[in-house]
This record gives sequence, C-alpha cells and structure tokens, in this order.
Amino acid sequence: MMWNGVSTVMTKSTSKLVYDAGPIIHLDELSCLGLLTDFQEIILSNIVCEEIKRHRPLALKRQGITFTTLSPKIPSDETIQTICRIFSLDAGETEALALMQNNPQAIFLTDDAAARLVAEQMRFKVHGTIGIIIRSVRRGQNEPEEVLKILSNLPRKSTLRIKATLLNKIIIKIKNEFDL
Repeated sequence: MMWNGVSTVMTKSTSKLVYDAGPIIHLDELSCLGLLTDFQEIILSNIVCEEIKRHRPLALKRQGITFTTLSPKIPSDETIQTICRIFSLDAGETEALALMQNNPQAIFLTDDAAARLVAEQMRFKVHGTIGIIIRSVRRGQNEPEEVLKILSNLPRKSTLRIKATLLNKIIIKIKNEFDL
C-alpha cells in the first residue's frame, strides 16, 4: 500500500487483544472488522461472545478473523470485584477484565467509559473502536481519507455513542496531521 509516497508493508502485530462486546459490534456495523486481521490473537470471554452473537450474529463468522473464546476464572480478589460493582460493570466487562489479569500484556478494547477507567486503574493498555480505526492508517490498512469517511459515517452506521464535538475534534486532528 502507498501512503504519502512511501510503500508500507503490513506485518502481523504481536499484540493480543481482549475484547469487550462493544468494539466488535461497532466495527462490524462500520464494515471494519477486517482491521483486526493483523493482530496475533483476539480473545473473548464466553459472556462477551454470547453478547456479540445476540447483537451481530455474523460478526464472529467473518472470514480471515479468528476469535479465541475463553472462560476466565473471575478473580477472588475482593478489591477487583468491588471496583466492578462500584462502576456497575456488566458480566461481560467483568469477565474481560478477568481475562486481562491472565493476559496483562494484551490490550483491552472497550467503548465503555467505566470499563476503560477500571482497566486503566488496573494499569492495562486500553483502546476502543475509534483507536482501531485510526490505527489502520499507521498500519497501512486504510488511507487517511478512508478513515475520515468511516468516522464521518459513524453516527449513521454505528450504535457507538460519541459526542459530536469529540468526533469533530478527532476528525479535525486527523485532517491536520495528514494535511487534508
């Protein structure tokens, strides 16, 4: 792929991802699940997998994407259980965080603000749907113009809730970064 006159060669990322349901649902709504093909492993808990099946049943069957489904042991650490209750995290988010404890080098993907806050407090790397879309430029999967198109269509094509002002700031930042 060419980007700014430089040929980019995409190599498979060594990163593992632990997913909450939201980003997979949103990426599928945006026809962007293919952006996950370069990750080493995509890990889902059983509850997250069931949630995705309820909302986007075909998302887990996309060609070229392999999901690893695991049954995590919910930590007996009362601090973590208490934090999850305080922040009203659902069972899928709690299981995803338990998977993160077993895979602390992984990246946790969630679009839930409370789950993100808890994960950051647990010192995990956290990203969301928009981060995966923007990352696609750096990885040579999309041109900046395509990312702008995806982001512009996000409110119409996705159930991801994001303030219009924040989305506009992201779009302006990308335009400025790539002189568009």
